[in-house]
Amino acid sequence: MLHSRRPPLTLLSLAIVAACTSGGPATAADRPAVEEVIIDIGGNEPVGGGSEIVIEGAPQPGELIIDETGPATTPTGETRIAGSSGSTGDTGDFEIRIDDVRAEYGHFTSSRAEADSTLYGKVSGFANWQPAPQWEFQVAARVDGYSQDQRNAFTDIIADYGDSFVRYRGDNFRLTAGTQTVVWGRLDEIPLSDRVSTADLTRFILDNLEDRRRSNPMLRAETFLGSGKLDLVWLFDFRAAELPDQDSVWYPINRESGRILGIDPAIIPPATVKNATIIEDEPSGDGGFGARYTRTHSFADIGVTIARTRQSTPYFRSAGVGRFQAEYPRSWAYGADAAIDAGGATWRVELVYSSDNPVTRTDLSYTTTPGIAWGGGVEFHPGDGDTRVNLQLVGMNLIDAPAIIDREEIYSINGEIETPFDRARWRASLDFYVGIGDKDIYLNPEVAFLGWEPHEFYLALHYFAGDADTLGGFHEDHSSINLGWRASF
Repeated sequence: MLHSRRPPLTLLSLAIVAACTSGGPATAADRPAVEEVIIDIGGNEPVGGGSEIVIEGAPQPGELIIDETGPATTPTGETRIAGSSGSTGDTGDFEIRIDDVRAEYGHFTSSRAEADSTLYGKVSGFANWQPAPQWEFQVAARVDGYSQDQRNAFTDIIADYGDSFVRYRGDNFRLTAGTQTVVWGRLDEIPLSDRVSTADLTRFILDNLEDRRRSNPMLRAETFLGSGKLDLVWLFDFRAAELPDQDSVWYPINRESGRILGIDPAIIPPATVKNATIIEDEPSGDGGFGARYTRTHSFADIGVTIARTRQSTPYFRSAGVGRFQAEYPRSWAYGADAAIDAGGATWRVELVYSSDNPVTRTDLSYTTTPGIAWGGGVEFHPGDGDTRVNLQLVGMNLIDAPAIIDREEIYSINGEIETPFDRARWRASLDFYVGIGDKDIYLNPEVAFLGWEPHEFYLALHYFAGDADTLGGFHEDHSSINLGWRASF
């Protein structure tokens, strides 16, 4: 099947991308840290890290840079508002290229899986024009292909828009209107302050952070305030999370097994789920607004976030016998985070209060309840070598929740160990997530060949195991071995 997302500019983008050739070789991008492993159908939407994360799609020319000195000086840190492609910003700058290509084959290791194998492919590109130092125009698009065999076989080819915008730069500010990808937060791969991005759940948690987010419509203003940066966002047209095909093994409701992600199947009988009608309709109107202030002090990098937004990840509530309806509740969020370098390591903490987390009462009625999400982590290089270790402790606690069928508390340890070898021509890594108090396990060892830049070839294992109401338990039959190629130009 062929699908496309909304704005008409998508078709124009595809035409431009199809007509262009890729740019010259570049250094292969390093893979970000741990896979996101807390996907709460009805809660916060965790995402990615560094000392401070700001993901804005492909690097663009002439970005506004904050020149900071402080303890957290990671290149992915708050020292950067957006990446730079190396352009000088001269009048008349124009660039058109394919920037990301990927192909992957996955084989499920369990005979109980709904499929034997999957195929995935992606091509994305953009055209960027800067007619004057103050002005920038960009059109971007992507095409994703998904295929699954056996009992729940399907094939989808989906065209979508990328970061497509008009941008104006002043002496001390930047205004951007259009579709953008913006992720706020501090913790690595799970920044709890992320409140303005749109999740991509088509491949669940198999991909890195930047591949688990989609561009969404917004107006954005960035400026210096005192010695820090103020970031203001209005989501003028709400975009819900990009969901996989309902027959995909990664869909949060498995109608073949009769299970719902995060819910014990003993509570909702599988027979009810197997024959259910699933309504994904997203609400119309705006998605809310958010503000984030970040500053580097002599002792730490700090950030404060206030937002009133809809969560992009749907919460499926019972809408009568044999019906499940997607809900995208609005919630106030108040967050604070910090990062500090000490003892040869980078230490990060983050705390967020949210006013309306969706839950289901024991009588299957829908409501919302307050909650807090918190986390702390450390990143270091043992012996000051090339090996990188990242460890994090993360928790979620609902406050004064009524009697519900959802999990009221979730605690986990997650992280990544990554090391290059053979003169950095190869990389071995392990992403992991282990629940505390409940059996909930995700392991992702990978070996990648990096010796032919900008190409990368990899062999990975995705292993799931756990209790019935956990992420690992829901996907226990979906462990897979994946072989793939990716290139960033």
